[in-house]
Amino acid sequence: MKRKLLVLLSFALPLTLLFTAFTDDDWLKNLITNINKWQEDHPQEKVHLHLDKPFYSIGDDIWFKAYVVNSEKNELSTISNVLYVDLVDEQDSVHQSSVVPLNNGLGNGDFKLTDSLVSTGKYHIKAYTRWMQNFGDDFIFNKDIVIGDARTFTNVLAKANFKFEPDSKVKTSITYLNLADKNPMAGKSVSYALISKGTTLSSGKTITDGEGKITLEKTLKSQYVNDAYLETEIFMDKDNSVKRRFSVVNSVGKVDVQFFPEGGRLVYGIRSKVGFKALLPNGYGANITGSVVDQNNQTVAEFESSHAGMGVFPLQPIAGNKYTAVVKDASGKETRYPMPVADNEGYVLAVNNTRTDSVTILISASKLLVGKAAALIMQQNNVVKYAVKAKIDQPYVKMNVAKSLFNTGILQVTLLSAESAPVAERLVFVERNDQLKMNITSNKTAYSKREKVQMRLALNDADGNPIQGNLSIAVTDANKVKVDEDDQVTICSNLLLTSDLKGYIEKPNYYFNPANIDRAKHLDYLLLTQGWRRFKWADVKAGKTGDITYQPQKSIGVSGTVTTIGNKPIPNGKLALYGNTPQGPLLVDTITDEKGNFVIDGFSFTNDVKFVVRAKNAKGKDRVRIALNRVPVPKYNSYKLGNEDVASNNFVDYLMNTQKRFDQFPGGTPGRTTMLKEVLIKDKKTGSTSTVKGSKALGLNGADVVLSKERMVSYTNLLQAFYGVAGVEVRNDIVYRIGRVTSLTRPRGEPMTVMVDGMTIDPSTLKDISPMDVEGVELFTSGASTVIYGDAGVWGVIQITLKKGGEMYRLPITYLDRIMVKGYTPQREFYSPAYDQPSDRDAEADLRSTIYWQPNVVTGVDGKASISYFTADEPGTYHVIVEGLNLDGKLVRQTYDFKVGN
Repeated sequence: MKRKLLVLLSFALPLTLLFTAFTDDDWLKNLITNINKWQEDHPQEKVHLHLDKPFYSIGDDIWFKAYVVNSEKNELSTISNVLYVDLVDEQDSVHQSSVVPLNNGLGNGDFKLTDSLVSTGKYHIKAYTRWMQNFGDDFIFNKDIVIGDARTFTNVLAKANFKFEPDSKVKTSITYLNLADKNPMAGKSVSYALISKGTTLSSGKTITDGEGKITLEKTLKSQYVNDAYLETEIFMDKDNSVKRRFSVVNSVGKVDVQFFPEGGRLVYGIRSKVGFKALLPNGYGANITGSVVDQNNQTVAEFESSHAGMGVFPLQPIAGNKYTAVVKDASGKETRYPMPVADNEGYVLAVNNTRTDSVTILISASKLLVGKAAALIMQQNNVVKYAVKAKIDQPYVKMNVAKSLFNTGILQVTLLSAESAPVAERLVFVERNDQLKMNITSNKTAYSKREKVQMRLALNDADGNPIQGNLSIAVTDANKVKVDEDDQVTICSNLLLTSDLKGYIEKPNYYFNPANIDRAKHLDYLLLTQGWRRFKWADVKAGKTGDITYQPQKSIGVSGTVTTIGNKPIPNGKLALYGNTPQGPLLVDTITDEKGNFVIDGFSFTNDVKFVVRAKNAKGKDRVRIALNRVPVPKYNSYKLGNEDVASNNFVDYLMNTQKRFDQFPGGTPGRTTMLKEVLIKDKKTGSTSTVKGSKALGLNGADVVLSKERMVSYTNLLQAFYGVAGVEVRNDIVYRIGRVTSLTRPRGEPMTVMVDGMTIDPSTLKDISPMDVEGVELFTSGASTVIYGDAGVWGVIQITLKKGGEMYRLPITYLDRIMVKGYTPQREFYSPAYDQPSDRDAEADLRSTIYWQPNVVTGVDGKASISYFTADEPGTYHVIVEGLNLDGKLVRQTYDFKVGN
C-alpha cells in the first residue's frame, strides 16, 4: 500500500485526468469547481507603476508608466479602461490624484510637485482601478517615495527621532541643518504642534540650540499613536519660515518578534520548520540572535536572523512542555517571547523548493490522523494547477510535483481534511527562468556633455527568440540619483511577488537581483512570515462568490438610481445630465432600467467637472427621488516607517544637486514641461463669468444679466428686482422671458426656471425670498447661456445665490442631484533638449537629474527598438532602467550604465 500511494502522488497529473477518478458528489471535485467559479466571477487585476526615479524635491515632476495586468498570467488587462493614481501622505491624506486612460492595460501620467500641494516627508503612491476596489485595499499598488525641498530659500534639512517611554511620554529631538553646507541652524525660533486625527494635542515654541536641535517631551496616549505627526515651523528670518512634518514613529524601543510554524501550526511530536521575523519599532528588520528553551530552561533550538530580521530554525515540540524564545537584539538586550502553543493532534506541511525541476512536499500526521483521507491543492492566483486526494496511511508522505505545471510566481500549497477544511498551508515561489531577456547597447561607451546618445534595445523570449514588447525607459544621472537596486519596486518584484502579499516588504527587489546569492533562500523566509489571503476557504466551500459593488470601468461616467418618494424603483424613468467640461458643454439623456438604475458614460474630458442630473418618471413628472453613486477613495491605512530616509546620504546628495539646478531659474524652480498636443484640449474657463460669490450657475459664457447684492437693499421682496430688467417681464408674480415664441397658442411661453443655490424651486415662490438674504441674481436668457440647462433652460433660467447663512422657504428637491466627476488628467510630455537644433535655452546650465523619460517604446517583430537623447552638462555615470512586458505577460527589467565626461 505504501508503494502504491507514493507512486500515485509522485506524478503531477493534469486536473482533467484527476476529475475522471472523482464521483459526481466528490467533495474535492466540488471544491475545485467552486474555486474555479470564484476565479471566473472575480478576475483579478494588478497594477505596476514604473517611476523615473526613487526620490524627489518640491518643484520636480514625478513621471510614471502604468501597466495593468490580469493576475493569472500577467497579460495586459482588458477589464478596466480607467486607472486612478493618488499621492498620499503618511496620514492617508490624498494630496494629488491623477485619472489615467488605459489603452489595453497601458497608460502614463505625472504629478507636478508644487509647494501648495505637498511638503517634505515620506509619501505613498497608490494606484488602482475601480474593479480592484471590490477586493479590499491590501492589494492596491503601493510605492514609497521621499519628497524634499531643494529650493535655496527653504533649504532646511531636518531629521527627527522619537522615543516612546512607558509612561505615555514621547521624547523628540529634531536637528535642523542648512542643506547647502550642512551647518547647524542655531538660535532659530521654532513653533510646533503635535497633531492626531485632526486634533492638536499640544503646541508651543522653542529655540534651537548650538547644534541646531530642539528637544521636546510630550504625552501621547495610545489611541493617538498610529495617526500622530509633529508639524514644526522654523523661522529663518523675520520674513521667511519653513514648515516640516514628521510622522511620530518610535526610533528606539523593543524589537517585535513573531514566530510562524511552517504550514501554520506546531504539532506535538512532529519536527517542524519555524520561521521568524524581527522588526524594529520603525518597521524595518532587526538583527537578532536567540534560543528556544523549555520550562526547565533547557535549550532545544538556536537561531539567528539572516536577512531583514528573518530566519528559520527546526523545532520538535514534546507533549507537556512549554517553550519560550529568548531573543537578544543588536545591543545585547534580552527579551523573552512565548512560542506558539502546539496542538495535540494535527498535520504538518513542509515544502522543499530547492530542486530546479520539482517541488518536494512532505505531509506529516499525528497518530490519530493516520489512515484518514486528505487532499492537496496547489494554485496560483486562484487558479488550481494541481490537485490530488489520498489516504494518509502512514506518519508521513513525501511527493515531488513538477515545476513545469506552474508559472513563475507565488504557489499556494494547501492541505485539506476530508471535510474540505484547510488544515495546513504554505506559500513558495516558483522560478521557471521563463521571463524576457533584453540586451541594451549604445553607439559609444563614453560621451561628452550635450552629446547625442543613440541606444538600441533587443528584446528576446527565454529561448532567445526576438519578440515584440511594450517598454518604459528612465535614464538618470547616477551621481545625483543613487539607486539602491535592492530597494526598488520593480515590475518583476511587484507583479510576481509583492502584489499578492500584505504589509510592508523591505527591499523587495533584493529577491530578484542576481547579485544576491542567497536571494532564493531569503525569499522562502519571506513567504513563511508574510501575510497573505485573497479569499476565505469557508466562502469557497459554501459556493459563496461574494457581492460585486463596482463594475469594470470602461470610461468616465455617472450612475445612480431613480425611485419613487417611497423608494420603489422607477423603470423607464427619464434622466437628463448637464455639465460644462473644458472641452465644451455636455447634455445627455437616458432612461432607467427595470430596477430604476441608470448609467451615463462614454465621457472623455479633462479635469474635474460638476454635473447636474435631473430625473423624472416615465410620464415626465418630478415626483421622484434620485440617488447618484459616489465611489469612495480607498481607505488606505498606510503603514508608517521611520524618518531615516529623509536624512539619508543619497537623498541629501540628491537635494544638494537639485538645489544647484533650481538656483538658475526665477522663483527657484524650473518650468520645462509641455503639454502633449495630441492629447490635451486647451482648458476653458468653466462656470459663470459673473462676479456673484458662491454661484452654482452652470452657464458656459456667463450670465446675460447680473443683479448685484447692492441693488437688493431697495426692495421689500425679491420679485421687485425683476421689474424693468431687459429681456424679462413679470406677470402675476411670475417672471417670463420676453421674445421667446415657440407656440402660436401660447406665445408667451412658460415661466423661467428658478434655481436657488443650484436647486430648482417653484417660480411662484420668488416673492417669498428676502432680498437681504441674496448675494446676487444671474439671468440666463440667450441660447448660448441656457443650452447647458437642457429642457430646464428652454424658457430661460434665474439663478439666485444666497448669502452664507441666508434663510428662505423652499420645497424639498428630490429629483435633482449634483456630482463632481474627475476627468482624465491632462497629459504632459517630458522635456528632452535637442542640442543639434539651436534654442534660446541653450545658454542655461543643463543640470538635469532625470536625463530621459520615455513611457512608450514598442519593439518590432525583430524585437528591436531605438531611442536617442542628449547628455547634460555634468560628468558622471548615467543609469538606464528599462521595464516592460509582452502580450503573453512575460516581464523584463534591465539596467545599463555608461560614462559621460566633460
